[in-house]
Amino acid sequence: MTQPQQPQTWTVRSMLVWARDWLQKKGVDSPRLDAELLLADALKCDRVRLYIDHDKPLSPDELARFKQLIQRRAQREPVAYILGVKEFYGRPFAVDKRAFIPRPETELLVQAALQALDERAGKASETSEKASETSPEKASETSKTPEISQALRVLDLCAGSGAIGVSIAAERENVTVDLVELSTDAVLVTRQNAERHGAGRAHVHQGDLFAPLTPGTRYDVITANPPYIPATDKPTLAPEIVQHEPALALFGGDDGLVTIRRLVAEVPRWLSPRGSFFMELDPSQDDAALHLAERAGLIEATVVKDLAGLSRVLCARSP
Repeated sequence: MTQPQQPQTWTVRSMLVWARDWLQKKGVDSPRLDAELLLADALKCDRVRLYIDHDKPLSPDELARFKQLIQRRAQREPVAYILGVKEFYGRPFAVDKRAFIPRPETELLVQAALQALDERAGKASETSEKASETSPEKASETSKTPEISQALRVLDLCAGSGAIGVSIAAERENVTVDLVELSTDAVLVTRQNAERHGAGRAHVHQGDLFAPLTPGTRYDVITANPPYIPATDKPTLAPEIVQHEPALALFGGDDGLVTIRRLVAEVPRWLSPRGSFFMELDPSQDDAALHLAERAGLIEATVVKDLAGLSRVLCARSP
């Protein structure tokens, strides 16, 4: 690491300028943002404080801490792994090299799942109200146990850090979530986040897709973010991805569909009637995913685009 030559006393502002330029030379895509995040961590403050204290001199200890962090980033280690945390759907999720880093575009899948759950809960409520209008006895029973009539079940497959399933559990108190993760290393991260944000309602299982679940269980919503990157795309990916994130969570065979084919084929057996299925995919896989959904017997299959206009989430229902 080339040592900066000027100035003799390093302030927050001068260090940010130097770090930004140095990371840019190393090929980092967002050098300014990354420099701010890492310096804020080294100074144990938030990014706003960097601008308030931009003329504050850095102590030798602060400089040493920042040097360690910035060297790791220059080696293209993701910032989320360096900091040990990634914000997703408004909550901090623990992440490290054992688990795939949650992406902002995956929040689209969470939004779709929450909407489906709200619609399902609303229909259940309407059914309960109609029953109460025609039968005083049923009205009495419903009023005593509304939480039972409204309870919904979600299954999150290929859970990784647990960002999807745990976020759903944290957002809706009337939902319990089963999260399944294949990797014995990643599942430890899943459990850590489930305990932090979804204790009592987010239950983690280790195994291959549906294998660890009780046969006959039915879910109102099933979500999945399977490994879908075609192995042939590996040479085109950034070093942050191929050198640091777990390959098991990334690559789905030569066409990216190896896990997806198995998953979609089995989904109907685990969905409740009119239950919803949401799966993240590569933009190039939209037609293939729609075909697989149709062949599995799912209905109303569509693909939702992300903010960049790219196909991102397969949405479908059981009959």
